[in-house]
Amino acid sequence: MIGRRTVLRTLLLALVLAMPTPRVHAQAAPSMGVLAELEGRWDGTGTILGQPSRVQMEWTPALDARFVRLTFVSHIGPEPNARRFEGHAYYQPVGDGRYRATWFDSSGLVRPIAATSTSGTLVAAWGTAETEVGETTYRLTSPDRMEVVDRVTSKDGTWREFGRSTLSRTLQRE
Repeated sequence: MIGRRTVLRTLLLALVLAMPTPRVHAQAAPSMGVLAELEGRWDGTGTILGQPSRVQMEWTPALDARFVRLTFVSHIGPEPNARRFEGHAYYQPVGDGRYRATWFDSSGLVRPIAATSTSGTLVAAWGTAETEVGETTYRLTSPDRMEVVDRVTSKDGTWREFGRSTLSRTLQRE
Protein backbone atom coordinates (compact mmCIF):
# COMPACT_ATOMS: atom_id res chain seq x y z
CA MET A 1 0.00 0.00 0.00
CA ILE A 2 1.25 3.43 -0.94
CA GLY A 3 1.39 5.94 1.86
CA ARG A 4 -0.30 9.30 1.81
CA ARG A 5 3.08 11.13 1.87
CA THR A 6 4.33 9.19 -1.14
CA VAL A 7 1.18 10.11 -3.10
CA LEU A 8 1.56 13.79 -2.15
CA ARG A 9 5.25 13.82 -3.11
CA THR A 10 4.45 12.16 -6.44
CA LEU A 11 1.67 14.68 -7.16
CA LEU A 12 3.89 17.59 -6.19
CA LEU A 13 6.72 16.31 -8.42
CA ALA A 14 4.28 15.82 -11.31
CA LEU A 15 3.01 19.41 -10.88
CA VAL A 16 6.52 20.83 -10.84
CA LEU A 17 7.50 18.85 -13.94
CA ALA A 18 4.33 19.89 -15.75
CA MET A 19 4.90 23.61 -15.11
CA PRO A 20 6.10 25.51 -18.15
CA THR A 21 9.79 26.34 -18.10
CA PRO A 22 10.30 30.08 -17.78
CA ARG A 23 11.89 31.51 -20.89
CA VAL A 24 14.94 33.67 -20.45
CA HIS A 25 14.96 36.39 -23.04
CA ALA A 26 18.52 36.93 -24.15
CA GLN A 27 19.41 40.50 -24.90
CA ALA A 28 19.77 40.92 -28.62
CA ALA A 29 23.39 41.22 -29.68
CA PRO A 30 24.29 44.55 -31.26
CA SER A 31 24.61 44.50 -35.04
CA MET A 32 28.05 43.87 -36.52
CA GLY A 33 27.47 46.95 -38.71
CA VAL A 34 30.54 47.99 -40.69
CA LEU A 35 32.43 44.90 -39.50
CA ALA A 36 30.14 42.78 -41.69
CA GLU A 37 31.01 45.01 -44.66
CA LEU A 38 34.73 44.45 -44.02
CA GLU A 39 34.48 40.65 -43.84
CA GLY A 40 36.70 38.86 -46.33
CA ARG A 41 40.33 38.72 -47.40
CA TRP A 42 42.10 41.87 -48.62
CA ASP A 43 45.50 42.38 -50.32
CA GLY A 44 47.28 45.53 -51.35
CA THR A 45 50.29 47.80 -51.24
CA GLY A 46 51.24 51.03 -49.62
CA THR A 47 53.82 52.78 -47.50
CA ILE A 48 54.53 51.98 -43.85
CA LEU A 49 57.20 53.86 -41.90
CA GLY A 50 58.39 55.46 -45.15
CA GLN A 51 59.01 52.07 -46.77
CA PRO A 52 57.08 50.34 -49.56
CA SER A 53 54.88 47.61 -48.13
CA ARG A 54 52.68 44.69 -49.06
CA VAL A 55 49.63 44.29 -46.84
CA GLN A 56 47.23 41.41 -46.31
CA MET A 57 44.30 41.42 -43.95
CA GLU A 58 41.34 39.24 -43.25
CA TRP A 59 38.17 40.01 -41.32
CA THR A 60 36.31 36.87 -40.19
CA PRO A 61 33.53 36.06 -37.72
CA ALA A 62 34.97 34.36 -34.62
CA LEU A 63 33.90 32.74 -31.38
CA ASP A 64 30.34 31.83 -32.35
CA ALA A 65 30.09 35.06 -34.40
CA ARG A 66 30.18 37.21 -31.25
CA PHE A 67 33.41 38.83 -32.46
CA VAL A 68 35.07 39.68 -35.74
CA ARG A 69 38.74 38.78 -35.91
CA LEU A 70 41.14 40.97 -37.87
CA THR A 71 44.34 39.30 -39.03
CA PHE A 72 46.87 41.78 -40.42
CA VAL A 73 50.22 40.97 -42.04
CA SER A 74 52.59 43.46 -43.64
CA HIS A 75 55.94 43.07 -45.36
CA ILE A 76 57.73 46.39 -44.92
CA GLY A 77 60.65 47.38 -47.11
CA PRO A 78 62.08 46.04 -50.33
CA GLU A 79 62.52 42.32 -50.94
CA PRO A 80 64.42 40.22 -50.07
CA ASN A 81 64.96 42.08 -46.79
CA ALA A 82 61.34 43.04 -46.10
CA ARG A 83 60.44 43.03 -42.41
CA ARG A 84 57.32 41.00 -41.54
CA PHE A 85 54.84 42.41 -39.02
CA GLU A 86 51.69 40.63 -37.88
CA GLY A 87 48.79 41.67 -35.70
CA HIS A 88 45.44 40.26 -34.61
CA ALA A 89 42.45 42.02 -33.09
CA TYR A 90 39.09 40.81 -31.85
CA TYR A 91 36.30 43.36 -32.39
CA GLN A 92 32.98 43.25 -30.58
CA PRO A 93 30.03 45.59 -31.24
CA VAL A 94 28.77 47.46 -28.17
CA GLY A 95 25.93 49.32 -29.90
CA ASP A 96 25.31 52.64 -31.62
CA GLY A 97 28.14 52.17 -34.13
CA ARG A 98 30.72 51.61 -31.39
CA TYR A 99 33.07 48.67 -30.98
CA ARG A 100 35.68 47.53 -28.49
CA ALA A 101 38.62 45.35 -29.33
CA THR A 102 42.02 44.18 -28.20
CA TRP A 103 45.06 44.16 -30.48
CA PHE A 104 47.96 41.69 -30.20
CA ASP A 105 51.04 41.90 -32.43
CA SER A 106 54.33 40.27 -33.30
CA SER A 107 56.30 42.95 -31.46
CA GLY A 108 54.67 41.70 -28.25
CA LEU A 109 52.31 44.62 -27.75
CA VAL A 110 48.74 44.34 -26.50
CA ARG A 111 46.56 47.41 -26.94
CA PRO A 112 42.95 48.28 -26.18
CA ILE A 113 40.87 49.63 -29.05
CA ALA A 114 37.77 51.82 -28.94
CA ALA A 115 36.31 52.10 -32.43
CA THR A 116 33.46 53.99 -34.05
CA SER A 117 31.87 53.67 -37.45
CA THR A 118 30.14 55.81 -40.00
CA SER A 119 29.00 54.82 -43.46
CA GLY A 120 31.63 52.34 -44.70
CA THR A 121 34.35 53.57 -42.34
CA LEU A 122 35.75 52.18 -39.10
CA VAL A 123 38.01 54.42 -36.99
CA ALA A 124 39.93 52.41 -34.40
CA ALA A 125 41.51 54.50 -31.63
CA TRP A 126 44.20 52.38 -29.99
CA GLY A 127 46.78 52.43 -27.25
CA THR A 128 47.17 54.13 -23.90
CA ALA A 129 49.12 57.06 -22.52
CA GLU A 130 51.59 54.54 -21.09
CA THR A 131 52.30 52.99 -24.51
CA GLU A 132 51.39 55.27 -27.38
CA VAL A 133 48.13 56.56 -28.75
CA GLY A 134 47.14 56.16 -32.36
CA GLU A 135 44.33 55.39 -34.71
CA THR A 136 43.71 53.33 -37.79
CA THR A 137 41.01 54.24 -40.28
CA TYR A 138 39.58 51.51 -42.51
CA ARG A 139 37.55 53.20 -45.27
CA LEU A 140 35.68 51.32 -47.99
CA THR A 141 36.05 53.33 -51.18
CA SER A 142 33.92 50.74 -53.01
CA PRO A 143 32.54 47.34 -51.95
CA ASP A 144 35.84 45.70 -52.99
CA ARG A 145 38.42 48.44 -52.28
CA MET A 146 39.64 49.74 -48.96
CA GLU A 147 41.98 52.49 -47.85
CA VAL A 148 43.82 52.01 -44.54
CA VAL A 149 45.49 54.98 -42.84
CA ASP A 150 47.56 54.67 -39.64
CA ARG A 151 48.40 57.65 -37.44
CA VAL A 152 50.11 58.06 -34.09
CA THR A 153 50.50 60.97 -31.70
CA SER A 154 53.93 62.50 -31.37
CA LYS A 155 55.45 63.56 -28.05
CA ASP A 156 54.17 67.09 -28.61
CA GLY A 157 50.61 65.76 -29.10
CA THR A 158 50.41 66.28 -32.86
CA TRP A 159 49.26 63.49 -35.16
CA ARG A 160 51.70 61.89 -37.60
CA GLU A 161 50.70 59.52 -40.39
CA PHE A 162 52.96 56.45 -40.52
CA GLY A 163 51.08 54.16 -42.88
CA ARG A 164 48.77 54.31 -45.87
CA SER A 165 47.67 51.34 -47.96
CA THR A 166 45.11 50.57 -50.63
CA LEU A 167 43.69 47.05 -50.61
CA SER A 168 41.38 45.03 -52.85
CA ARG A 169 39.05 42.30 -51.69
CA THR A 170 40.46 38.95 -52.90
CA LEU A 171 38.00 36.65 -51.19
CA GLN A 172 34.35 37.60 -50.89
CA ARG A 173 32.63 37.32 -47.54
CA GLU A 174 30.22 34.43 -47.28
